[in-house]
Amino acid sequence: MILAIDPGSEKTGIAVIYDDGRLAMKSIVPTDTLEQNIETLYGQYHFMHIVMGNGTNHKHLQPLVEKWITRGHESVIFSLIDEKYTTVEGRELYFKCTPRHGWRRLVPLVLQYPPEPVDDFVAWIIGQRYVRQQGGKDD
Repeated sequence: MILAIDPGSEKTGIAVIYDDGRLAMKSIVPTDTLEQNIETLYGQYHFMHIVMGNGTNHKHLQPLVEKWITRGHESVIFSLIDEKYTTVEGRELYFKCTPRHGWRRLVPLVLQYPPEPVDDFVAWIIGQRYVRQQGGKDD
């Protein structure tokens, strides 16, 4: 299993995915609770990889994740993933996975912006990019 992180300054997207890219869970958490969330998710999913987008905010969260790994989780591998265009892809994935209701069904998707943050979808995409880099399948 893989924990994927879209690092943000206020909120951070997280997704746990299987080694083939399928989603196990996703969420958006306050950035200042990331370490606690990693610990909780590790207890539930026992992921072996943590992948993080390499955008600007990773510089603040990468040391936190690496410190967590050195405190008894040395078998977990950490990798940075190129997150170029993941926000745009996250919006597309949001609309693919979320049924549109009301007026949103009538307006073309290219003219719409998701009504909620998509950081969790972006984390899922970051995880899928890692899977592809490793030569695995992704959904």
